[in-house]
Amino acid sequence: MATTLKPNDATSRRVFARKRAAVSAPADSLEDANRPRGNVALVQGPVESLRGKTDSLRRTRVGAAALVFTIIYAVLFLWNLSLLKADMTTVWVLMVSRFIFSAAIGCLLISPLPLKPKEVKILEWILFGGLTLLLCLSQYFVNLELLRHQNIPGAVAFVKNGVIQLFGMMVLYGTFIPNHPKTVARVVFSMAFLPIVCFLFLLQRAEIQQTFYLLRSVEQFGTNVLLLLYGASMASYGAFLLNGLREDLHEAQKFGQYQLLRKLGEGGMGEVYLAEHQLLKRPCALKLIKQDVNGDDLALARFEREVRASARLSHPNTIEIFDFGHTDDGTFYYVMEYLKGLSLGDLVKTAGPLPPGRTIYLFRQICAGLAEAHGLGLVHRDLKPANVFVAVRGGEADVAKVLDFGLVKLTKEPDAKNLTTEMTISGTPLFMSPEQAMGAHTLDARSDIYALGAVLYHALTGKPPFSGKNPFEILIAHTRDPVVPPSKIARGIPKDLETVVIKCLSKDPEDRYPDVKALSKALSHCEAASEWDAEAAESWWAERPELLA
Repeated sequence: MATTLKPNDATSRRVFARKRAAVSAPADSLEDANRPRGNVALVQGPVESLRGKTDSLRRTRVGAAALVFTIIYAVLFLWNLSLLKADMTTVWVLMVSRFIFSAAIGCLLISPLPLKPKEVKILEWILFGGLTLLLCLSQYFVNLELLRHQNIPGAVAFVKNGVIQLFGMMVLYGTFIPNHPKTVARVVFSMAFLPIVCFLFLLQRAEIQQTFYLLRSVEQFGTNVLLLLYGASMASYGAFLLNGLREDLHEAQKFGQYQLLRKLGEGGMGEVYLAEHQLLKRPCALKLIKQDVNGDDLALARFEREVRASARLSHPNTIEIFDFGHTDDGTFYYVMEYLKGLSLGDLVKTAGPLPPGRTIYLFRQICAGLAEAHGLGLVHRDLKPANVFVAVRGGEADVAKVLDFGLVKLTKEPDAKNLTTEMTISGTPLFMSPEQAMGAHTLDARSDIYALGAVLYHALTGKPPFSGKNPFEILIAHTRDPVVPPSKIARGIPKDLETVVIKCLSKDPEDRYPDVKALSKALSHCEAASEWDAEAAESWWAERPELLA
């Protein structure tokens, strides 16, 4: 029999005080030996994030672009030799500079030299910004010389050549180099704007009015401007589409075939999202561990034990597990059925204390679900209103589901790792059995029966059986204080149902029901058991469709 804390039990008081001090202490103050680090096999995987993939891809693609530019500029240089004169030294230097400039950056990026992501990003800007500037300077000096010699056809051809080059550079930057659309837009519109200003300045310096009019007529300067703006817009839109596809692909890879839709809620360790299976188009709930506890081996082990324990259960009144895995950054997650409805806590908060008939109707289902778990040696240890869900599922209303086996104890596996840190108490104080409050390691299914009694009490009255200024006062009350009969808290609670609740809340496990089947049978014998059925449940939910939105 578990030890209980009595007012005059000095030894028990000292034991409880030591546990209280341990729970109050920061986690970092516990000795490493008390943590089961390295003792639990966790799901492991790659840790590369979308940002990491982007950084790696950027270096490869910027290097490839630089080498492509090197080849193109070599060809263009040879192609334009016929337009250049021997005395155009500046032009020769600029054209050769573009070749050397792109070749140098390309060789640097494809080399094994270690480069930080920020350094690669700077090289990317230098490459495209520097080539745009060199192109503008080439356009300026070549066309200035051609205009002075009245070589209007040559000037027109060279301008068009520059526009086409820049158009290609912008489209390549937007569609080939991985960047956010806003970044692409800033870069490519700057690239388009620079040659326009350069060309206008060139015409002003040329001071050949007739040539200006001829050049404007032949070259259709406005058309070139529109072409540059069109290229910048197309590059930005291409980046928008490709970036979205990359993010969608990353999310698809991150959660396998599941796409996150919206956040449903969160608990102490995990967050729950509404998700959809991409192939089956089936809605589901995806739970993943929070980032701030992702590095805690104890939390990870509990999370994995929860999914493995839940996956062993097949009863319709426990949550169904579909899948589990890890994201590409190592975050563990699992996928379960998506339920429409409310947790028992939210239901009581929304509708007030439940009528006796409905309470019995729901708790007999909860007992049925727990019967399978207890038969497999699984003690829940964290039964509370938030972990009981009242759903509308498969055309049936008021379907009770037991959730969250994160603190499950494996009573039929003596070699199972202990996932509770020494000298600490795990669970929810408002609904915790006295033996669990005392930190006993020999918990059995009767601990869950006590918790069920506390949840029953809450469902009937809207209040927990015990309260206090802090968790430790509540824990002491569970071990020491007599419970106030629920009929004194709320009206209309039948005597026979109250007797069931009080028996569940007995301090001594021997005085409680031996198992949940016995509890369910006792509930079925209550007079109010016939006051609620599937038809009444369906009618209640039909009058409140907003609760299922």
